[in-house]
Amino acid sequence: MHENETFLDGTKKPEPPSTSSSCCRSKHTFNCCIATAVIGGLFILLGLVAVLAGRGMLEEKILQSMALAPGSDRLESWLRPPVQPYLYGYGFHVTNVDEILRGGRPVVKERGPYVYRSINIKDADDNMRFSEDDSLLTYRLRKMYVYEPELSGPNVDPDRDVFTVPNVPLWTGLNTLRGKSGFAKEAARPLITNNGRGTPFINVTFSGLLWGYEDELPCLKLDRPQGCSNDEGPFSGGDDDGFGDDGFGDDGFGDDGFGDDGFGDDSFGDDGFDDDGFGDEGDDKKISKLSTDDGWQNPDEDPNSQYFGLAKPKAGFVNCSCNWGLFRDRNVTMRKPVEFYTGVGDLTRKGIVTKFDNSAELGWWRKGSQCDAVHGQDSSTLPPQLTNDTKLDVFISLMCRSLPLHFEKVSLRLDLRTRVLPYRSTPGVLANLL
Repeated sequence: MHENETFLDGTKKPEPPSTSSSCCRSKHTFNCCIATAVIGGLFILLGLVAVLAGRGMLEEKILQSMALAPGSDRLESWLRPPVQPYLYGYGFHVTNVDEILRGGRPVVKERGPYVYRSINIKDADDNMRFSEDDSLLTYRLRKMYVYEPELSGPNVDPDRDVFTVPNVPLWTGLNTLRGKSGFAKEAARPLITNNGRGTPFINVTFSGLLWGYEDELPCLKLDRPQGCSNDEGPFSGGDDDGFGDDGFGDDGFGDDGFGDDGFGDDSFGDDGFDDDGFGDEGDDKKISKLSTDDGWQNPDEDPNSQYFGLAKPKAGFVNCSCNWGLFRDRNVTMRKPVEFYTGVGDLTRKGIVTKFDNSAELGWWRKGSQCDAVHGQDSSTLPPQLTNDTKLDVFISLMCRSLPLHFEKVSLRLDLRTRVLPYRSTPGVLANLL
């Protein structure tokens, strides 16, 4: 026995506890170690399952929430999206009017942009409805435009910048004469050229061109308001235009004073000329339908609507003078109904348009053709799980057709965090295939 192992009185020092014994040597600690190992193994197993199957389960859960179901968060984000849209407008000032009238090519000068904030309201006046099984949604879009000078180009003012542009009412009126008999053409031409501004090109501000400027031609068929002078003439108002029923019929200016301007429904006007201008000659290219069909109400005529009095027709009288503008009836005015699939029951069909203006046919292209059928994706909502191979067919009421789009390439926004999947139309997509 070593000296350091005994006390001075000769008694033996106690041996220190052995450090080689395991913590699980006792029965209690052994059970604890077993339980720890089992629980750890379970966590490892759950982790492996989460890695292998968790992503698919999460994606499936997310996809289940993508449908535009009533009361869902997805419907709320569709109604009030977090992205603010803007309308960028550019004007083209014609600089060589005399040369054009002699057959030369136009030379224009671009000005802009004039930026307008677009306020899109899809559920205004409760004009949104679901089908009984919630698989279909019909809505009527109401747009309002507010000018944003801070976002517009330098030194531009839409109320002061004057443009020389084609006289759209005059050219539209003359267009109605195409294909008419010599008598009808000669009798109607003075009514078009001797009313309104009467020149092929006019000077007008950018605001006037969009929201309205004075031109008497579009209001020829409208009754003047009480208190305004009503000069007698063949188109001074009323049903009888002075020619009787001799083939003239409608003069091409429609119920609102100027009919349709050919620019479509969701941006400029209705979807083409309601009539060819002078009576019914068997042409079935008539697209405008009553948007009050199938129980729809017209809130623009409802005194209880908060928008009552704000919506304007394309042509109307202001202080006894006729006003007409490209966007005059598209600011505040409610658009035609659009029906599409919500994704409830079948998420792959989400956003596919089934009806426009309460009809499955446009009534613009050849009857019964694919072109005339309402189809394609509603641009306000896209199907989930877009890939590089996804082909989009977007319905554009402005063009009275659907537009096929193909994927271009993945890109990043300036913040370098948002992936963008740009889609573009193919060359020749607007070629006439009829």
